[in-house]
Amino acid sequence: MKLRHLGLVCACVRLVSGHRLEKPAPLPLATRIVTQFPNPTWIENIAVRSNGDLLITELLPKPILYTIVNPASSAPQVRLLRDFSAEEPPVEGLTGIAEASHDVFVFVGGSTTNLSFHAWSVNFTSAARNPSTTTGPIIKKIAELKDVKLPNGVATLPGFPSSVLIADSLAGLAWRLDILTGKSIVAAQTLEMGAPSNETDPSKRVGINGIKVHDGFLYFSNSNSRSIYRVKIRKDGTRDPSAHAQLVGRLPENVSFLDDFAVTSHGGKGATVFGTTSSDNRLWAFVQGKSPVVVAGELDKLTLAGSTAASFGRGKRDRDILYVVTSGGVGKPLNGSLTEGGKVTAVDLRTFCPSIMIG
Repeated sequence: MKLRHLGLVCACVRLVSGHRLEKPAPLPLATRIVTQFPNPTWIENIAVRSNGDLLITELLPKPILYTIVNPASSAPQVRLLRDFSAEEPPVEGLTGIAEASHDVFVFVGGSTTNLSFHAWSVNFTSAARNPSTTTGPIIKKIAELKDVKLPNGVATLPGFPSSVLIADSLAGLAWRLDILTGKSIVAAQTLEMGAPSNETDPSKRVGINGIKVHDGFLYFSNSNSRSIYRVKIRKDGTRDPSAHAQLVGRLPENVSFLDDFAVTSHGGKGATVFGTTSSDNRLWAFVQGKSPVVVAGELDKLTLAGSTAASFGRGKRDRDILYVVTSGGVGKPLNGSLTEGGKVTAVDLRTFCPSIMIG
């Protein structure tokens, strides 16, 4: 899935006395609530179909896969695709999701109580449907993730439609899953993907979290170090043996956690990463060599309370929209007590320019 959004619109340049001067975009950026769920609901991840509809995974209180139809409209529709509560072995929550091939998505989840994790596919293509029995997508279990300690982010692997990459937050590595055979191999492992194993705080034991493949690099967030890295990979998703992880950016020490992210090019001059921060309740922008900046949300506001993941719109009406999903602050209530139902929020990127970020 090729992303090409940020370089298309950069409305922060003005003319003064014949000279082009950059004018910082007003921050925080404008936001709009697309839909909101009952309290408590923890929405964990998001993917966008080619027709513009959204797919979102629920972590708590139930393991549910939803679709949101026409999210750019004034009246989007939320449809439950499957509740996995009755699955055997038990499934407590769903985590990452990504598009493996056109309209075929892979998502992961399981139980941290029973240490049992699996991967499923949801197939919207017409070839996968039997009109006499169903009109919805085909959802099926495709693999038991026997060696995975904690599956989290899932990434599309361009050119390899039968495989996806899966972040293992506790093992500190990325797996490549063959969705046809259900077999997994270690695709990439670096020191920068790991986290201390002797931490008593579970949140500080989460290393690699979100992952994306972009322009030949595997981008990944490390929740414990609050950092975005990238490492060169081969076409099959495995790390180039000669490549070392490069730091894209690190959040200030007063931010405690970095969750999933979205990445896109900006005018052929590199990439911009938009990172969610869970209990920090904000969306940050990263450009390599520059200091990260807050672009949406506020620490003590519900705007992006418990931001967990983000994905760009793919339609004509929302190509400059970043959809951000949230937990509603369930993990860390605002001001110690305030929470809300998880939601999908549209962040308007039309006035954001990465070039105004300070190095």
